[in-house]
Formats: sequence, structure tokens, C-alpha cells
Amino acid sequence: PKILVVCPGQRLSWQYHNRRAERWRFLTHGGYHRSHSDNEGQVHHAEPDDIVQFATGERHRLVALPSGYTLVAEIWQHTNAKYPSEESDIVRLQDDYKR
Repeated sequence: PKILVVCPGQRLSWQYHNRRAERWRFLTHGGYHRSHSDNEGQVHHAEPDDIVQFATGERHRLVALPSGYTLVAEIWQHTNAKYPSEESDIVRLQDDYKR
């Protein structure tokens, strides 16, 4: 898995992928947004050991709570064995870090 670390009060990009689904396992408390549209909606809260599954094309964003770091194990699930996903498969709709 890829380990994601988000500093207190920060968030990763609002994004989706065309060639992979993702499974997140929360290692600490944290939050996330998910949607099948571009509307982020409410923050969902997660506890350590919670597992969240995102479908290909589903919008998502990882957020850290103000009280501490959020750590998540991210597992990529490639949808096409002949054309696996890579970092260029990230479609960012919004990004605080201007990537």
C-alpha cells in the first residue's frame, strides 16, 4: 500500500481516477469526502481500522482533523490489467497545493 500522511487541518486534492478503484484503511482518526458528482458534500469521519472503498470515477478527498495527523494505507485496485493506473491517472478537480 501507499501510506498517505496529512498534517492537522490540511486536506489532499478533490480527485478521481479513470483506471483504478481505491481502498483506504485508516490508521488514525481522520475524515474524507466522497461523491459521484463534483459536489463534495459533508465530511465523513473515520476511526482507526475503518476501511473505505472508492469506485473508479468516484470523487474523493482525504482530510485531517485539526487535532492531529491522519494516516491512511491506500491500496490501488487496477481495473484493466493491460493498462494499469499510475500517478498520471489522478484527475484533480481542486487542490490546495496547486498541483
